[in-house]
Amino acid sequence: MIVTGRKGIAKPGLLADAIGFTTNIVETMNQKFDVDFSVSVEVGGDPNAIYLSGIFESMNDYQAFRLAYLSDAEMSSSFKDGANFATVVEDRIGEILIPMGERQPFAQVNTLQAISTNQPAAMEFFAQICGLFKEITGKDLGLGRYITGDNSQVAFIGFHESLQEIYDLEAACLADERWLALYSQSEGLIVPNSLEVGLRQRII
Repeated sequence: MIVTGRKGIAKPGLLADAIGFTTNIVETMNQKFDVDFSVSVEVGGDPNAIYLSGIFESMNDYQAFRLAYLSDAEMSSSFKDGANFATVVEDRIGEILIPMGERQPFAQVNTLQAISTNQPAAMEFFAQICGLFKEITGKDLGLGRYITGDNSQVAFIGFHESLQEIYDLEAACLADERWLALYSQSEGLIVPNSLEVGLRQRII
């Protein structure tokens, strides 16, 4: 499964306008091209960050979508108008290695960077993290690798009903000795201090 991500930063004072514009674009795009895009905003981070995420079964499906929307005059015009509300700062493509379940109102997206010389072993370790998380919490934790950009980076993705649920699940993990042991086991596999924790609230 392929995931595409675009991050935009709303211009000062225009967050609500940027969200409304992006939401309308995505709803039109999903209907017109039969695709599955969602819009979310950052929680506890950049207050003007907006994320546009799409899920595709394969690269062929993603390529077909790109060709369709790039040749669509209405969509091209709409994307140009978007520059009035926000600036696109990043586009990434990734592959989902372990599914994260159905989208929910909130998501936790944590990124880590593997040590390149030990990347195969690191990927096995990351899969173990996902498995242990489910053992402790009963919830799915997805694992994705980046295809574009720094491909030594991975993302752990979890979907949740509330911010409180995210907090409670983390507390449950930190109370488990097996989870705490992961910190020492990660030595030689993960670039020190590369963990970045992100929370997002889904708009559509």
